[in-house]
Amino acid sequence: MRLLALVDGSAHSLKALDYSINLSSGFDVIKNTSKNNVKNNHELIILNVLPTIHSSAGITTPSKPTKDVKSESLDQYTKQINTIIESEWIKNLEELKTKYEKFGVRISTKILKGSHSSRYVAYSIIRFVKDQKVDLIVLGSVGLGGISKNKALGSVTRNIAEISTCPVLIVP
Repeated sequence: MRLLALVDGSAHSLKALDYSINLSSGFDVIKNTSKNNVKNNHELIILNVLPTIHSSAGITTPSKPTKDVKSESLDQYTKQINTIIESEWIKNLEELKTKYEKFGVRISTKILKGSHSSRYVAYSIIRFVKDQKVDLIVLGSVGLGGISKNKALGSVTRNIAEISTCPVLIVP
């Protein structure tokens, strides 16, 4: 079975990741008779969708140079920010993978580039789910942009639940 855990750094997404680890490590295990050891035959994919910061091609006003900083266009600056954010998430996902591998679950990580549109993010995730033949999506009820005090689903969670063709487990 292939599970997909969506992680955006929010407390709800990390709780959903914990739940997916417990779920996948609790699945039936397959006994490898040739080596007489037990091996979990399931995979957990930890996925993050990066919101890409865009700048308009028409906005090329250089930043004000200082003594230590050279002038650069807004486009160059946003590309640097996107690269830094991606590098941080690569590191974060690797740390999560290392933390949870001790439970005997095969884990892989993936980053998708997204936008700030929750509908676009949801469609990107569902396309990934179909391509990777994921059997179950596990995600938090709200992410970083959600308002959990209202007990409502976040927009990405709601969109995924509405358009997914595979089961979705929403962790409160």
